[in-house]
Amino acid sequence: MSLEVQPASPTDAAELTQVFYASFRSDLDTTMFPNTPDVTEWWEKYLSNVITGSIAGETDDILLKVTDGSENGGIVAFAKWKRPVSDAGRDQHQEKVVWPASSDKELCDRFFYGMEARHEELMGERPHYYLDMLGVHHSQQGKGLGTKLLKWGLTRADVEGVEVYLSASPAGRPLYLKYGFREVDIFEPYPDYVQVAMIRSPNPQQKL
Repeated sequence: MSLEVQPASPTDAAELTQVFYASFRSDLDTTMFPNTPDVTEWWEKYLSNVITGSIAGETDDILLKVTDGSENGGIVAFAKWKRPVSDAGRDQHQEKVVWPASSDKELCDRFFYGMEARHEELMGERPHYYLDMLGVHHSQQGKGLGTKLLKWGLTRADVEGVEVYLSASPAGRPLYLKYGFREVDIFEPYPDYVQVAMIRSPNPQQKL
């Protein structure tokens, strides 16, 4: 199907990694994750594991993709959502991430653990959807693909009557403001780069 949101499969991991590189191109992103063989291998393994765990029902994650509608169905955008976490899921111990050798490990720790600390502080035990990552290939931006992936979670959150949480990059912030998110905290992990924690309350009356 052309430009439809679909669940990703483990075999998509390599292509998703290339879309990741083509989506996240700020100085922060390329400092954390340069396009090197070990970083590529790390992301392919990570994404494959996320998808495999989701399909097996071992996690609350779901990784979605949008393809371009061509004969080969190339991936042009993706998102990683987390459904409202079960009590058991909250109790799971998160092991410290081992970053790839070529990454800036100190910056990765500061960025990702800093975001997660704010997530936990702001949302606590409240059930909510969490948009962990949304990327659109730079050649396909401005075509509404990010909106498609965003609406996947917003629609479900409204039906279930729960909030949505995310941490917005400078590039993503305008889209999230457009769809009813409010800013609740800011985080500056890197010079001239502001990450914004945002929450959206459920709105069953809104037509997305």
